[in-house]
Amino acid sequence: MAISYLSNVSLGNNELESFKVDNVTSDPTPTGVGQMIYRTDTNQLKYNRNDGWQVITPGMTNWDLTGDSGPAQTITDGGTVDIAGGTAITSVASATNTLTVNLDDTAVTAGAYTYANFTVDAQGRLTAAGSGVAPITSFTITDGANPQTVENGNTITFAHNTGLDAVTSATDTVTYNLQLQDLADMTQTWVNTDEFIVLDGTDQKRKASSEIPINLLGTATADLAMGTNKITGVTDPTAAQDAATKNYVDNAVVGGLVYQGAYDAATNSPKLDSADNIAVTKGWTYTVTVAGDFFTEAVAVGDVLIAEEDMSASGGSTLAKWTTVQNNIDVATATVQGIANFPTAGGLSVTGGAVSVATQGGLTAATYGDANTVGQFTVNAKGIITGAADVNISITSSEVSDFCTAVETCVGSGLNYAANIGDGNATSYAVTHNLGTRDVIVQVYDTSTYDTVICDVVRTSTTVVTLGTTSPLATNGARVLITVS
Repeated sequence: MAISYLSNVSLGNNELESFKVDNVTSDPTPTGVGQMIYRTDTNQLKYNRNDGWQVITPGMTNWDLTGDSGPAQTITDGGTVDIAGGTAITSVASATNTLTVNLDDTAVTAGAYTYANFTVDAQGRLTAAGSGVAPITSFTITDGANPQTVENGNTITFAHNTGLDAVTSATDTVTYNLQLQDLADMTQTWVNTDEFIVLDGTDQKRKASSEIPINLLGTATADLAMGTNKITGVTDPTAAQDAATKNYVDNAVVGGLVYQGAYDAATNSPKLDSADNIAVTKGWTYTVTVAGDFFTEAVAVGDVLIAEEDMSASGGSTLAKWTTVQNNIDVATATVQGIANFPTAGGLSVTGGAVSVATQGGLTAATYGDANTVGQFTVNAKGIITGAADVNISITSSEVSDFCTAVETCVGSGLNYAANIGDGNATSYAVTHNLGTRDVIVQVYDTSTYDTVICDVVRTSTTVVTLGTTSPLATNGARVLITVS
């Protein structure tokens, strides 16, 4: 029984000693280019080429002829190579080992041509030639009234003018550019009859400045100075970023908050809640600086009093005409918001305004429990840990249900893996075993003969091995066994 190798065998440049190729009495079906056999019946050594089995004999048997294009041609022993002439080329064989390649003549007559006109083929040869027409020696340019003759060697100058700039480019191009910066500055005062030169679509027109609405101009990019002049005829704003008119501002200010100062609620100063109260305007605001009663409502330091309407002197003030904004700076209760109170008897610590759980006496801050111990903790009624210690782990096998069965299951699933490979197409198979290490033993066997087979094995990662073969395996044709070493 032969060992089946599913991948190439590399000897690392070492010798293969005392071996022989496959001995057969008839040519088998080739299985790959480069395969070798020895025919014991004819004493022939053969190798498989793309076109089948070839006998290895001493000396040259054939060679390939190639060109810049076209398929390669095999020249066998005794064959003849014909070097055929191509476009504009003729080949002539002579003597014993001589081949002459000649460039064919064209229809062009050898000679000198004046102002020549030529025709050239794809090989760069002249196929037609003749004398041409004499070139222009002079021509005339005119503005309609003053004709000028331009002769060979003369230069035509395109003159500049105010507002125009002539630029020559390429061989025969003159471009005129509008240069408005060359125009003289306007020193006169601009009046509404002065005009702009504008482009209306493709038409050039004039437009008086008084005829251009300001809303058609571009958006301002800087402050707009009015030179001490007014903007008149403006409507009241409706959007958040509209300009405000005087009328709008006057109406908006009425009823706004106006701070009037401190209020002593203990002495009612200034007089706001008595029969001889002072006159008050809507929007007046006071801050309580001394706690007390404001009408029937208790107010504290920091509370704000806001007048909701105008009140006349001597009896015009009532609690309903005021809004009291509570500052909530008293100690909080179950129903009243205010300053919180944190008793420390429950295990809290208050330091510098920060509340934290108080340090428990004899308790050391640390991480408890490790591979050999388990953390043991003491907790009080408020859920606070008051004691902690490490206790050694000690578990006997009798205290664990089905200990041996569980260990065998863990070893079976945690240290071993098996799977079928092969799909009739691929030659590389990535097998995910998830054993967590590259230290694994890999074996492969044929699922039909159960013989051990040899293939490439790469431990790709700690969870994957990759198997490679030189030819595809049949579907589920092999089984791979993986074991942690």
